[in-house]
Order: sequence, then C-alpha cells, then structure tokens
Amino acid sequence: MIYRARFLAVTLILSCLTTASCGGRAAPIADTVLLGIYYGNQGQDMDGVRDLEGWQGKKSAVVNMFTNWCESPGAIEELFERQLLNIWDNGSVPMVTWEPFLCSPDQTPDDVEVRAAAGEYDVYLGAWADHLKAFLGGSDGTYGTSDDRRAYIRLGHEMNGDWYPWGAAVGNNSPSDFVDMWERVRGVFNDRGMDATRVQWIWAVNHDDVGPFGAEEYYPGDANIDWVGIDGFNWGATESWSTWKSPSASYDGMLGRVRTLTTKPVGLVEFGTTTSTSSGPSVAAKSQWITELFDYTVAKKLRMVAWFNEDKETDWAVFGGGDGDTTYTAGNRDYRAYSAYRAGVRGDRFIGSDSSRARLLTDDQFAGR
Repeated sequence: MIYRARFLAVTLILSCLTTASCGGRAAPIADTVLLGIYYGNQGQDMDGVRDLEGWQGKKSAVVNMFTNWCESPGAIEELFERQLLNIWDNGSVPMVTWEPFLCSPDQTPDDVEVRAAAGEYDVYLGAWADHLKAFLGGSDGTYGTSDDRRAYIRLGHEMNGDWYPWGAAVGNNSPSDFVDMWERVRGVFNDRGMDATRVQWIWAVNHDDVGPFGAEEYYPGDANIDWVGIDGFNWGATESWSTWKSPSASYDGMLGRVRTLTTKPVGLVEFGTTTSTSSGPSVAAKSQWITELFDYTVAKKLRMVAWFNEDKETDWAVFGGGDGDTTYTAGNRDYRAYSAYRAGVRGDRFIGSDSSRARLLTDDQFAGR
C-alpha cells in the first residue's frame, strides 16, 4: 500500500506538471509558445489590440512594432515616451523591429550597414540605447530595480531577401558587412550593461532566400543573438510568382536550416496568409491554413508566434480586416474575424502575459526556454 500510494503521488505530480491545471491552479505546460501580434499602429493606439485580446480571451504577450533609424527631433522621444509605454502599459512586451532606414528608404544609403559597422552612426545608436535603458528601468528610470521592464529588439530583419538595403542582394555590401553592423550595434548596448533578462535580440530571416546569399551567411553568432525569428507569408494566388503553400511547405526548409545553425529558440515573428486561391478568394481555405499553423507551431516546438494583423499587400488580417467568418462587437465597433484564429490561440500551450508579474513574463518565458 505504501508503494502504491507513492506511485500515485508521483503520477499526480507528473500529471500536474504537464497539463493545464492541477487542483484548480495553473501549472506549467511543456513547450509553451508566446502569443504575439502586429496590429499595424506602432503602439500609437492600443484600442484595437485590447479589442482583439477581449475577443481571443488572452493578453498578447508580445506586440510587434516597426521603427527606423531616424534622428529627426522628437523621433526617439516619441518612441520611448509614448509608443513603447503604450505597449507596456497594455500589459505586453514590445518587440521593436528596428529597421536601418535613415528616416525613409529614399534617404538611406545602399551601404548603410557598412557605415554603421564603421561607427558612422554611433552617436545616434548610443542615444537610442540610453533611452532604451531608461525605458527598461521602469517608472523610476533606474535600471536594475524591481519595476524594470523588458523588450525584444529585432534588428535588420529579412536581410536574406532582395528588398532592404541592409541585404546584400540589393545593397552595396556583403553578408559579412551585416554581421559587422550587428556586432557593432550589439556592442553599444553591451557597453551599457543591458542583460538578457531585460532585452533579447531576435535575428529574423525570411523563410526563403531571395538573391544569391543564404541566411546562414548573415548569422552573427550565438553570442550575439538570443532568438531566431522566421518571417514568411502564404501569398497564395496573389502574385504571378506565388502559389498556395501550407505552413509546413512554407517554413520547414528554413526551420531545419536555422536549427542546424543554432540551438537558440525559434519563433514565427512576422507571418500570415491570404484568402486568395487559384479558385478565387476563400475564407474557408484561410481558416484551414490558420488551424494548420497552430498545429504546426506546437508540433515543431516553436516558442513565439506574432501574426501580421494588417490588410496590406493582401488580406493578411485575422481580426479587424476586410473578411472573416464571424463578427465581434466591442463598444461601437464591429470587427470581422476568423474563429479558427481564436480557437488556435486559446490552446493551453499559447500563453499571454501575466499582469501580476512585474515584468509580465518569467525569465524562462522571455528567453524562450
């Protein structure tokens, strides 16, 4: 009887550790995934994000936003004193997609990362890093105290494509110049003592190489990154060069490559699907792709998902866009939405932020462990 009791006790403990609840209390689940979103307004207005969260029944652990290397008066202050604060005060960790555009693409030299690596932008980078450290320091502005905040930095994303000047396929540079830029920028932050419990660096590649250089050639090394991000969209029949691709067809190749390159955690940090099929627009086909995506995320042990929720080149949005299979009303606003997305994110493995935690996520969750 003693041995049987001990066996039952151990079985119960193991069950509690690997299931969603135990005696009415939440318990850890293996292979959890941070739930993220890009909503399109760069943290200027969080109403849509809050309505999305009300609909899906979870807070967003991560909110992605885009900003450039603009030194115009007030640009840095606007970012750190409004946009990032809005995201944090919403209860989400900001993911700053930091694009090396000098205020606009037209003003950006085609060797921007060569210049950055040579130190041409060190004054700007230093000022930006100082503002980030103050933001991370919380309401008292002192880094290293109990009210500290967190952030992800996603620097120079999709460099293995042919659409950004920091990619060697179109810029006057090489992949090694990108690595040199990354190391220079990261060094500016390291010099200011910001550690991995407060800021994590995401090296984000396109799911396909477009141009003569492979993603691996741009890798700055394990010591300089904390996460690998994969970006990629199912363009369906929207372009002459595109066809409908399932999540596995879209991401398996690059996922296998980056996992050969490093053991760092991997997330899908900018992605989505259209409704456009060879037979015409199909809400049902998009819904099926969404269901497959969440199953894929769990099966492949990814650690973050951040849907690109904006109808831009096509109908990427899953909430508040032009199509969907359901409607959600919040206040005086009606949103079109995809019930498959809501069903996916409500799975136990997909975790939002916890407002009872001073820094919203545990250190392990933040680091993708």
